[in-house]
Amino acid sequence: MKRKLLTVALAVSCLSLAAYGTTAYFTAEDTAVNVITAGNVRIELQETAILEEGGDPVPFEDVIGVMPGGEASKIVEVKNTGDKTAYIRIRVEKELTLAEGAAGETDPGLIGLNIDTESWTEKDGYFYYNEPLAAGETTRPLFTAVSFSREMSDLYQNSKTAITVKVNAVQADNNGNSALEAAGWPEE
Repeated sequence: MKRKLLTVALAVSCLSLAAYGTTAYFTAEDTAVNVITAGNVRIELQETAILEEGGDPVPFEDVIGVMPGGEASKIVEVKNTGDKTAYIRIRVEKELTLAEGAAGETDPGLIGLNIDTESWTEKDGYFYYNEPLAAGETTRPLFTAVSFSREMSDLYQNSKTAITVKVNAVQADNNGNSALEAAGWPEE
């Protein structure tokens, strides 16, 4: 009987220890939320003009009355308004439209641009900026003037010249060693 009583006492003790052990565990819990935000590539095309010698650049506005052999100030630059370094490229298209009633073949080659070939490289119809453009920086001007050939005949009286400037940017980080090697340029 002592043996049975001892066995029952041990069983009760084990059960009470087991019950006590399941309620006595310490617990802890933690959660971490890590947010990683991608950088961005943003640009702003800046077109300005200098209206008088020694004057400060002002926003470019349409020019009227330029004669053959003349020149109009038009400064084309790109500012990196994003927060990451970017490669820049520009496409420039020249279009001549004759005055109403005039007829003939136009020659956009009579319109010249003084392209900066030290800071920009031409390839496949685009001008690529030779250096990666850091956030907040502005390129050197692609060109600063539009010139009109002395060879322009009477056909071009009251004609209009449109200079269309389209700029693209892609990330410079992890994207080649230059704008010419970069991937991800938009298809046009």
